[in-house]
Amino acid sequence: MEQGKISFHFEFDEGEPKKSSSMMAKRQFYAQLPGKLSLQDIHPDHLALAAFLVVRPWLKKSIRFSWGVSKRFVESLVSQKFHAGPVDPTIAPYSSENGKYVGLAFSGGVDSTAALSVLPDTTIPVFLDRPYFENSLYKKEAAIQTCHKLIKLGYNCQMIECDLEFLRQPIGFPTDLSNAVPAILLAQHLSLFTISFGTVFESLYGLGRLIYKDYEKSSHKKSWWNVFEAAGIPISFPVGGVSEVGTELICSKSFIGNFAQSCIRGDISLPCFNCWKCFRKTTVRKSLKLEGENATVLSSLLSSKEVKMKLSKLPISHENVLLYAFSRLNFENYPLNFQKRFDFEDDLSYLEGHYSPAIDYVHPRIREQVESKVLSFLRKMSIDEEKNAQSWNNESRISTISALVFDS
Repeated sequence: MEQGKISFHFEFDEGEPKKSSSMMAKRQFYAQLPGKLSLQDIHPDHLALAAFLVVRPWLKKSIRFSWGVSKRFVESLVSQKFHAGPVDPTIAPYSSENGKYVGLAFSGGVDSTAALSVLPDTTIPVFLDRPYFENSLYKKEAAIQTCHKLIKLGYNCQMIECDLEFLRQPIGFPTDLSNAVPAILLAQHLSLFTISFGTVFESLYGLGRLIYKDYEKSSHKKSWWNVFEAAGIPISFPVGGVSEVGTELICSKSFIGNFAQSCIRGDISLPCFNCWKCFRKTTVRKSLKLEGENATVLSSLLSSKEVKMKLSKLPISHENVLLYAFSRLNFENYPLNFQKRFDFEDDLSYLEGHYSPAIDYVHPRIREQVESKVLSFLRKMSIDEEKNAQSWNNESRISTISALVFDS
């Protein structure tokens, strides 16, 4: 580590890294930490958690760190059937009881901003600032501007340059929680007691896919919950019971909501209107009357190759959100096959509410406050609506329309 820049290097035994859905393109990454931080300012278990999050897709059975970690952390990896070490008996685990603040893996998008809106005002957003590379479509100026606006409002927002996404080919986060690596590395320095994510209802419970899945029984919870707890920085999902419909509603009412921009290819306050994220978010906002009709924008979105490709999938990721939106939009403005593709008779208005069982996945110290804030923006789902959500099953519908050829 030199001048606040910490680098991670990975070496593999013969036969590794294992084959995965993505290729490991590099064997190292770095994070540029603020000020004069040294390795002594980072808990060894947090170094280990950061490394494990990034390399997990390509590990087979074991990981050995070049530093000692606590017995508690090693045992959490053993429970995931990974041999880990070495254990240093002199290392005391990091205690979240001594932490003062909530950390948030912040992206600047709608879901992330909605999460910040319902978390305590002292929450520390930590933005992973990915370096540019030649010919990249990625643009971060909008997110950076949001971070600066938050700083002006008094948030201790951290912008940490980190190139971990380049380990993976295609470029992206190796695991869905690895965007928290900068927050993890700063957890001891910032005195964090939990790390939050902008993970929404659809992602947590599988809504919009084929069937509802109980997060408590999911492989994701089994894989990550205990590991973060062992590192002393438990996971919180403050908008885990909020649909993408709900995060749009929260941002429409929150005093920081207008900072949000989910598109990472557009300029400040000017989304690209050519990517899948723009299509989904724009469609939802139009259905909620948060955005007016714009024929030019719609034409651009419908002519996008990426949008056409995504719309051809069965099911589409977060399909329930689009089904909700199109139940409130005029199909006459869209190609003919849209009505066959998105016609849906069931009532999805429960997506405007909060799914209260998800509050269990928020740290107990802030659970009541988060729930109160969420319900200041959204209504609570009724028992019947919760049962409707739990009975989500898209299999028969997908089977029925699978023979259709979608052409936008």
